Amino acid sequence: MKRFLKFLCMCLIMSMAESAHAALPTVKDTVIISAADRKAVTLAEMAENFVDYDVVFFGEFHDQDVLHELEYELLQQLYAIHGDKLVLSLEMFEADNQSVLDEYLAGKISEEDFLGKSRPWPRYKTDYRQLVEFAKEHNLPVIASNIPRFLASKLAKEGTLENVEEQDKQYLPVRTYAPAGKYKEKFTAYMTKGQTPMRIPQARIDQVFAAQCIKDDKMAESIFYYWQDNQDKVIFHVNGCFHSDGHLGTVEKLEALNPALKVGVITPKDMPESKNYMETYADDKKDGEYIIYFPRVVKEQ
Repeated sequence: MKRFLKFLCMCLIMSMAESAHAALPTVKDTVIISAADRKAVTLAEMAENFVDYDVVFFGEFHDQDVLHELEYELLQQLYAIHGDKLVLSLEMFEADNQSVLDEYLAGKISEEDFLGKSRPWPRYKTDYRQLVEFAKEHNLPVIASNIPRFLASKLAKEGTLENVEEQDKQYLPVRTYAPAGKYKEKFTAYMTKGQTPMRIPQARIDQVFAAQCIKDDKMAESIFYYWQDNQDKVIFHVNGCFHSDGHLGTVEKLEALNPALKVGVITPKDMPESKNYMETYADDKKDGEYIIYFPRVVKEQ
């Protein structure tokens, strides 16, 4: 009898696990809409429609698995179109680790050494490894585009970049600025609302916004200077959507460096419970050339 009850418990646990897994959204549960004409398109069609763009931004919510799967599929689609003209750029790696990243891509160091030296994000293996491994397999360059986090943190905490170590100055953007306007208004509204996990007091907004902007400046310059030396390339950049929605943030800084660049933005939006994404389309279309509606999975903080 005890064995039978144990067997039933195991079956129940396995059934619950399978049900939870089945409930997770997949790429098939997402809808991609062209902001220009409200038409639904496939991932392949979106990739093809970006064929003459210099830079394509994929804005993500870092904790949503289905968006990581879409990034990976889009990387493959873009590679099918552009081949070795394609370049991957990531917010998730910082400029002081570019040489380590290059060594790994070239097969000169092991993955263990690479991860030990490059300060990967906590969910690297589940979220971004497949992008890097695809680039490695197909000999594609990967830009470690972001400013080292300790420099951005210094600016956020101290409000200045004075006394930066001499060897670290090379990783600062040539120019950084944090202007008033839509981006700051959006940042302030987000960072001061009650339910925001990273909520900060109004008195610190200017310093923290400056740190946000220095990330944008560095990513924009990383992309721009690479493209400037490789103008036949197409750059696929992945970052948190706050950095690119509405052609603000990193995109705004990049377009200021070269207004002639053709830059496209993909923005993710929560699929309404009603599944009628047209309820929010009028506002959503302002944030990118393409909108990905996806079922959000609420995760524990």
